[in-house]
Amino acid sequence: MKNRNDNLNEGILDIELAAEQEEIKSRKFKYGTLATVFTIVFIVAIVLINVLVGYLTERYVLEIDLTSESLFEISEDTMEVIDDLAEPITITVLAEETKYRDSTELLGNVYEILQRYEALGAGKITVRYINPTVNPKIIEQYDTLGDLASNDIIIESARRTKKLSPTTMYNSQVDDEGTTYYVGLRAEQKLTSALLYCTTETVSKAAYIRGHNEDYYMDELDAMLTTSNYEVSSVILAREDIPEDVNLIIISSPTVDFSLEEIAKLDEYFANGGDAIVSMTPNIAEPLTNLDLLFEEWGIKYTEKLVFDSAQALSGYPMYVVPNIATVEGITDNLNRKNQFALVVGGRAIEVTETQTSNDYVTVLMSSSETSYAKDANDITYGYDQTENDAVGPFNLAVMTERYVYDKNLNMTRSSILFVNAGMITDSVLSAPNFLNANYLTASLNFINDYNDAVIIPDKNFVSTTLNILSWQVMVVFWVVVVAIPLAILALGVIVWARRRHL
Repeated sequence: MKNRNDNLNEGILDIELAAEQEEIKSRKFKYGTLATVFTIVFIVAIVLINVLVGYLTERYVLEIDLTSESLFEISEDTMEVIDDLAEPITITVLAEETKYRDSTELLGNVYEILQRYEALGAGKITVRYINPTVNPKIIEQYDTLGDLASNDIIIESARRTKKLSPTTMYNSQVDDEGTTYYVGLRAEQKLTSALLYCTTETVSKAAYIRGHNEDYYMDELDAMLTTSNYEVSSVILAREDIPEDVNLIIISSPTVDFSLEEIAKLDEYFANGGDAIVSMTPNIAEPLTNLDLLFEEWGIKYTEKLVFDSAQALSGYPMYVVPNIATVEGITDNLNRKNQFALVVGGRAIEVTETQTSNDYVTVLMSSSETSYAKDANDITYGYDQTENDAVGPFNLAVMTERYVYDKNLNMTRSSILFVNAGMITDSVLSAPNFLNANYLTASLNFINDYNDAVIIPDKNFVSTTLNILSWQVMVVFWVVVVAIPLAILALGVIVWARRRHL
């Protein structure tokens, strides 16, 4: 039988056990409640963060561009243009927003870019989508822009308005079967140029000189001038003067000479500070005596020699010369000369004659290499290979002359002529993103016209560009890959065999 002390001890143990169980229940309730509260707080926090991130993504386009070519990345040049905007810009898209946003093809890419412009504008750029079918009056509002179509994009400021078509936002090429396909995105270049056009105080004007059997097929140059915010027209010099508001004229591969009256009109234009691009072709129908004399007054002469290169040309095409580009401040500053090269096809050697006045300054921009050679135009019928009678390079392929004239009050007037070869500015060369020609020509135009607000933004290609190999690079690849590496492997094999044989 249990004594009294035993019963007392058991009672104490029961009390302690009950107290411990109550404490455990209390702790379970406490920790369970805390866990529940923490879970609820965590879920609420996740929801709020998602809402906040969603808002910020919508408002500030907080998205990561994971495309291989960084299609939607905005350059620093564009950011500077947007930061410097002194007036509001409205971008009107003639379509439902869902049509752009939900598109998996052309419109979707443009939609992404427009989002970023609006976000970077921080209130200075407004993008709106208006369906012209539902709101036909929107077409009447912009009737001065000409024919408008669905999906067109209108950039508007208090100064002026510009229309862009979605297809112009892309770099296209045509294959051998005549099928057009898109190879790159140029939306940023188009939109940023449009911003500059709509906000600049004055607009530059360019005019093609016509009436001498010039080259009329200059679509890529036209597009480049338009993108650089030139208003482009034509002037038939035989029956009209060059308008006073024209800043730039283009003399594109004439094959018929200018009259003395036309030369006088050109002299007057240059005396007033006008600039020019001159391109010449080897295919001349008759001597251009008057035009040649004008060029000599500016210190240059297009010779009858065509330039070839046995090493520094596209592989297998010695007439497709890759020139050396001189460093010229204001032109080559922002060009990617390490990863790209220019191309001059069928170029005539340009001689610096030293016949210009003391107020003219001649600068050689491009020249062929020391491995180049030149043939008379009549001799190329016998082939392109170098002979002992050919002149040896280097030869000038692009030259710029600047003329400075001072009046009695020492006010200075500057005129510039960019002398190039027709094979440097053809559509096929300017449209190729792997050549430097388009960007170089744009930089040169900005330099001679002092249009410092223009920007150069390369196209963003959907696929890797074609790898063009120069003739000397082909030889290096041949000797290294075909000769040196196999011989090294063979020698190593012989050494290993000889050593194992004597083990």
